Amino acid sequence: MSQPTLVLVPGLLCDSFAWHKQAEVFDKDMPVSIADVSAGLSITGMAEDILFRHPGALWVAGHSMGARIALEMVRLSPERVAKLALIDTGIHPRRKGEEIKRQEMVDLAHSEGMSALAVRWLPPMVDEAHHGDQVLMGGLTEMVLRANPEQHERQIEALLGRPDAAAYLGTITCPVLLAVGRYDKWSPVAQHEEMLALLPDARLVIIEDAGHFAPLEQPEAVTAAMGMWMAGWQKEDKMPDTSEVDKQALPETPLFDREANLRGYRMNKMAMDLGRAENREAFKADEDAYLGRYGLSDEEKAAVKARDWHEMVRLGGNLFFILKISAIDPTPMSRIGAAQAGMDHDAFLAQRLGKV
Repeated sequence: MSQPTLVLVPGLLCDSFAWHKQAEVFDKDMPVSIADVSAGLSITGMAEDILFRHPGALWVAGHSMGARIALEMVRLSPERVAKLALIDTGIHPRRKGEEIKRQEMVDLAHSEGMSALAVRWLPPMVDEAHHGDQVLMGGLTEMVLRANPEQHERQIEALLGRPDAAAYLGTITCPVLLAVGRYDKWSPVAQHEEMLALLPDARLVIIEDAGHFAPLEQPEAVTAAMGMWMAGWQKEDKMPDTSEVDKQALPETPLFDREANLRGYRMNKMAMDLGRAENREAFKADEDAYLGRYGLSDEEKAAVKARDWHEMVRLGGNLFFILKISAIDPTPMSRIGAAQAGMDHDAFLAQRLGKV
């Protein structure tokens, strides 16, 4: 089997500069190509063009708009994309009123030029701690100036017409790396946590001290996360078998497989949203009303209200998410560990922790 090509897909107004740090590292070990999306007219069209220009097996990493293109590549040709990395991005179609804000930026570029656009657009995209980094901000500004208002308008139109990736995210079975800057205001951490809950085989890495341009703000951290993604799943490109035989190979440990992922989506989404202070306050003020927002079944509501960790896990709860409930009314980690193992708490203390 021939070696796959790592294709790095830039985002809005981005070129090879956006990925140059990662390309310098990975091209020592495998074929690497940074896609050119400057002439594209639609997300689907750009995905088709990249697939045409890069035959054979692919590992695809996309940043921002580039990640949306990468998702479309998987939809169009799932048999060719063996690994997928999505960085600082989202999955939903155009939001209400989005076109108005986008048009303001398009008009600014046409009326005052790309320099004015760079001054307005770039600072909110970068962690405030890096605003004084002349090398970083200078490089980003030069990248924007290499584009023109026409390219910007084409890419904005492509983004406004983007596909609804949320509709098919659960069908993506290749290993997926999700990475996001801790201070990304455009594509926040919560958005990536939502994607994690939908993907059958994904891992989320939060890049500290970074905003939306994580691959440039913290290139070493992003490169390390991608290295884990590449090396950790390199031995096999298929999902591990989750047949009943294999499930028995992990006694007393419920697997969080695709079936559980789909079954527990509502509960995991509810728990994930407790990462926001306003939602924690709403949960404490009226638990029934908060749970009602997410359409939980009576069975799920009862398990959450009783803090029945074993039952929440049985119903498809992912401990990564439902642990957020323990921040509201603290629960000993040993009880949650017992739930994950499917054991009575006292038995867990005695057998796993050696306590009586």
